Parts: sequence; C-alpha cells; structure tokens
Amino acid sequence: MKRIIRMMSMHLAVWALPTASAILIFSAFPVTAFADPPATVASCEGIGSAYSILGTQCSNAYAKINHAPANAEERLSTFRARIDVLEIFRKALLCNGMYGAGQAAQDRFRAQERGHLTALQELHTSMEKAGDPDLPPAYTAQDLNATSIKKAQCK
Repeated sequence: MKRIIRMMSMHLAVWALPTASAILIFSAFPVTAFADPPATVASCEGIGSAYSILGTQCSNAYAKINHAPANAEERLSTFRARIDVLEIFRKALLCNGMYGAGQAAQDRFRAQERGHLTALQELHTSMEKAGDPDLPPAYTAQDLNATSIKKAQCK
C-alpha cells in the first residue's frame, strides 16, 4: 500500500510540477504577448487592443484631461495630458505602419490630429491670456512629427 501511495505521489509530482510551472509562466506574461496589432479603432481602447501598454498610457493620460479647466494648474495639467494623448495616438499610427496597417486604418488615426492640435493651440492661448505662471512652449505639428517609436516598443 505504501508503494502505491508513493507511486501516486511521484506521478502527481511529475504531472503537477510541469503544469503548475506552465501556469505560473503564462500568468507572468504581460497582456502584450496576446495583443493583436495593428490597431484598427482610433481610441484608447482600440490602441489597447493592439498595444496594451500604449492603450493603458492613453487611458491614463486621457483621464487627466479636464474639458473645462478653471485655473492655471488645471490648464497646465490638461495641456500636458493632451500632448501625451496626441503623441500616443501618433505612436500607435507609427506602430500600425510597422505592422502593415492599411491606408484606411492609418487615415483613422491621422484624421483627428489637426483638431487636437487646434485644441492645444486654443488652450495655450487661454493660458497666455490668463497670465498662467507656468506657460509651456506652444505645441505644434512639427513637435508631433518629432514623435518616434521603435517596433520593440509597440506594446
């Protein structure tokens, strides 16, 4: 009887250890290992479905945007968050290009850039008019065009 129990224990150890190890290894993988680039929907959620890290960064930055900032601190925070979101969308656009996205998908990501740049310009103007003490430099299309990312960072 002891021999049977010992054999069962050994069999369980031989089977359970590799199974537990595999579960542990796969649970440690970030979600990015299962993402499916390129992104097809031009939203933080759409970016996240293809590039989970960029998607999370986008959602976090977007949450910091105040659509009606009332003071200098809120305007500055919103200005920075808008830049972050815009640059994340540009990075997703670049990643999509590296993953062979079609022209329609690329156009969806590029379509809103002008409007977001205009919103940043208007916010910057309101910061100037209000005499905000921490006035950052204006953000332009040239600044956006300087945004870059490597394929290994498309996560």
